[in-house]
Amino acid sequence: MNNDNKDNKKQAKILKTISKTNKKALILLFVFITIFVSIILFIFYYFFRSELHTSKKDDRELYFSILFINENEIPYGAYIGVVSSLHNRIGLVGLPKNTGLWVNGDKNKRSVSLERLYKDGGSKSVFNSIEGTIEKKLSYTMTIKAKEFSDIVDIFGGVDMYVESPINFTNNGYELSFDVGIWPFQGNKALAYLNYTTISGYESFEVLYRLEDILINAMISIIQSSELKSIMHSSSFRRKIFSKVRSNLRPPDIKSLFNILANVNEGSLIIEALDARIDGRGVLEPILNGSALIKQLDNMALYVGLKTQRSEINNEDINVIVLNATDVSGLADRINIRMRYRGFLAGEYGNFPYAKLKESVVLIRDGQIEKAFKVARECRISKVYSSTDRRVLNNAVLILGNDYYEIKR
Repeated sequence: MNNDNKDNKKQAKILKTISKTNKKALILLFVFITIFVSIILFIFYYFFRSELHTSKKDDRELYFSILFINENEIPYGAYIGVVSSLHNRIGLVGLPKNTGLWVNGDKNKRSVSLERLYKDGGSKSVFNSIEGTIEKKLSYTMTIKAKEFSDIVDIFGGVDMYVESPINFTNNGYELSFDVGIWPFQGNKALAYLNYTTISGYESFEVLYRLEDILINAMISIIQSSELKSIMHSSSFRRKIFSKVRSNLRPPDIKSLFNILANVNEGSLIIEALDARIDGRGVLEPILNGSALIKQLDNMALYVGLKTQRSEINNEDINVIVLNATDVSGLADRINIRMRYRGFLAGEYGNFPYAKLKESVVLIRDGQIEKAFKVARECRISKVYSSTDRRVLNNAVLILGNDYYEIKR
């Protein structure tokens, strides 16, 4: 009897040990499966799933922000963007460095300048405050510093810029020396251009206008060059560019973004100025505690989400200044009248003050590339560039060179 009890206890102990071993094995198996599945899901998410791709299927727009920092760790400024990967459109609103933002969206407190936010808390603080101010989620954030910006311009092969008036500028190690005309700006010249300001007290706006010129002229180059568009599909090119950018974009996001750039046209990009006013502290505060900015972004989302490629811009929406850069007397007056007949809001006209030019050109002032292309098509001109200046009333400038087709020989 005692032997039976001993055997039973022994068997129970063995069974208990086996049970514990089985439980450990099951736990280890469960942990292994969980880790394995998590790794698979992470790999799928990181390398294959893009919110840009998902939003394309859902036909919805995404919000993002880009912050540009100079060599002294001071922001050039930032952009809030709206993108539609279905319709290949991007809209941007520029934020000068003295733009006021609300920390954590608390609009009962004073706004804090973008420059101060970056100084105190870096890029994360800026992006969090942008989210709080616009009351929208930023799907993507990007920070580009001066050296990396210069490198990106060089990777693109430089950016063709139109120098509207002669530039002779030297400051803080930067130098620019250009006559009137079309010039390729490499990375170091692009950085010098960002530091080239001409109006005292208006520097924060001017810097953003210069940045806008570089971005728009780069986009125009892509629009007009099938070679550049094909480069956008190159994985090595994408890697080179985004090795210079600090962002939360993953490989599929980057691929989707460059697919948008590979299919752009003149209606694909619009850049707007912030609707704001300077307060007593010198802070550019978005009016109505930022509600005007929210409305501006909502309207921009409607633009980038347009389901038609048909332009909503008409000739009468474009105010054109006509300048004569030829020896033909009265040409600007004559073409100004013809532009009116064509439906444009042709206003000022006169002589181009700096030089006689061989080639005609159209300049866009307000970040709407499509307006410049409309003028260029009407006037049979292929040269289109950005020269941003929102202080003037005209949207576009038509500079008449000796090649202009309506000159009577």
